[in-house]
Amino acid sequence: MSGAGAPAPGGAGWHTALELTREGVRHRPGGAWWVLITVGSVIAALYVLWIGALAVISGDAALWLARRTGSPAGLEAFATWARAFTARFHLDISVFIAITFPIAFLTTTARQSRKTLAWTDIALALIAFAVAMYYIVENDRFLNWSRGFSRPTTLDYTAGFTLIVLVVELCRRSTGPGLTALILILLAYSFWGHLLPGALKHENYTHRYFIEMLTVQENGIFGAPLEVAASYAFLFVLFGSFFERSGGGQLFFDLASAITGRMRGGAAKACVTASGLYGSVSGSPTADVATTGPLTIPIMKRQGIPAARAGAIEAAASSGGAMLPPVMGAVAFIMSDITGIPYVDIAWASLLPAILYYVAIYILVHNEAVRNDEGRMPDDQIVDLMTALARGWRHLLPLAALIVLLLLGYTPTYVAAGSTAAVIVLSWLSPRDAIGPRRFVVCCVDTITQLVPLVGAVAGAGIVIGCIEVSGLAGKFTLLITYLSGGYLPSTLIFAALFLVLLGMGMPTPAVYIMGAALLGPTLLQKFGLPVLPAHLFLLYYACLSAVTPPVAVANFAAGAIAGANPMALGPHAVKLAIGGFVVPFFFLFNHGILLRGSVVTIVSDIVAGVVLVACASLVLHGWWGKARIPWPVRGGLAVAALAILNPEPTIQWPAALAGVLVMLGLWKFLSPPAAVPSQV
Repeated sequence: MSGAGAPAPGGAGWHTALELTREGVRHRPGGAWWVLITVGSVIAALYVLWIGALAVISGDAALWLARRTGSPAGLEAFATWARAFTARFHLDISVFIAITFPIAFLTTTARQSRKTLAWTDIALALIAFAVAMYYIVENDRFLNWSRGFSRPTTLDYTAGFTLIVLVVELCRRSTGPGLTALILILLAYSFWGHLLPGALKHENYTHRYFIEMLTVQENGIFGAPLEVAASYAFLFVLFGSFFERSGGGQLFFDLASAITGRMRGGAAKACVTASGLYGSVSGSPTADVATTGPLTIPIMKRQGIPAARAGAIEAAASSGGAMLPPVMGAVAFIMSDITGIPYVDIAWASLLPAILYYVAIYILVHNEAVRNDEGRMPDDQIVDLMTALARGWRHLLPLAALIVLLLLGYTPTYVAAGSTAAVIVLSWLSPRDAIGPRRFVVCCVDTITQLVPLVGAVAGAGIVIGCIEVSGLAGKFTLLITYLSGGYLPSTLIFAALFLVLLGMGMPTPAVYIMGAALLGPTLLQKFGLPVLPAHLFLLYYACLSAVTPPVAVANFAAGAIAGANPMALGPHAVKLAIGGFVVPFFFLFNHGILLRGSVVTIVSDIVAGVVLVACASLVLHGWWGKARIPWPVRGGLAVAALAILNPEPTIQWPAALAGVLVMLGLWKFLSPPAAVPSQV
């Protein structure tokens, strides 16, 4: 029975209470507030560029000048100060919070029914700024903090508790109830888990100790996730914004239309190519959909592709960008920070698995094109390859600079800063696309706007890591997984994949990966002895698939809005297209040649086996060969072949791959494809 003051189910009060648990709506406040947001965005960009590269470059230049000219000691003092600036991670994150948290509260409403700025938004923005300023002012105390050496004050605890509340609310507004609910559950467990019976019970500690661990130490809010967002992620998103504003996105579409536009199903294949190319730079599924979707989805719809399938093609192709080098996404930088593996090694190892992901998409897109008699793109939408290169050759130079700097071993912050500088300078070659002061400001605002959901997610992930660390939950979760899986590696991997997919239904990609690394990483690495890079890439891939996994799939929602289709209707199509992302991680865990490790023979053989694997898996899930249905016994045979290919034992893998190829040759011979169309593939 409901109490007298309780909202009745189905009544207005009930709906209001329910709505308060949902994410808010992004909006743009006007007037002085927008001026403040713009100024903050520019300051954030300049500050991150400073700590990422310019501080060290300026310090080195000042030191060189002082030694060559015998200048006053002031130059050496400046050089020492600038070169040491990047060591103050706590200060850097505090400054980042002081800028991004207020902007996030001012641009994200508390609930979906309200789309304008309210006094609560302003109050939270001011409180967030005040808390961050407290940490900035007190940075010297927090820099080398150790419990017992620096005694926390009541004001420290008050600021820490306020910061935790702000992070939870920002996470709810920007990412929705999924991650927020998980954070609240872990907070409750951390506070009161010592009262539980049995194996779930943890050590009793004071609330003050817990707040200190979450807000001062490196395993909480001021930990790796927010540090990555404040450095690598920010700089690469900034690079993507400048690249798109200078016309780089159009080059990708022109190249895609030149390469695939004359093929059968040219519109869909051009979408896959353009989205993959742009996604490799942006690293964000949503940003990729928002940039390439308005170009590709209308063309696909004009070619007769249903809105839901057109949106799904765009969503699946865009989601692969977080797996495709050279930039990938914020999650790859978080992986580098957690594992200690250089980012260039992660990007290099991810290249072939990402290509296999797109091979699977191309197979299914082509199969559907044959089945539905889809032709080439309209002639007025096709750009000749030489024309595309002549118009946009300069956009390839920043990408070349990015790749070269990575291969030369420069840090990701240097790479991003240098590539961004290259984009700006090269844009001046075209007056129409030149980045001047106005476009510079717009790019800074675009970057902050794209980062708002990420900031809420990674700050919330910091709380998650802190709770797991303080309560010792990782060890308990390892025991649970071992119990459920029976201690066998195959069943453990299946449980791990299911766990990540379930998390991905309500959490952003970085948060999913961080949870997986904290809870599943110890099991995969310590119990089963899997290599660090393949194991964490396994977690990264399944975290990335959250962008297309219903019911909460950000790429599907963005593509559905552009296509004019129900986002939920995109889910089945997008998951089918993303089949490569579901099977390839199981393959590279045991076949390291696909990660470009081992001899040339190993790499080539694993590439061949991987292509056959994704082809078999795609046909099993799709069930069609052109216009003809694949008989169920044949689909079963292909499924068995795909499973056997995962086994690295050559006496099992190669007969299975050969059987898969023979079955596909039989399908090609006996399930009569339509007559070939001249100049089409």
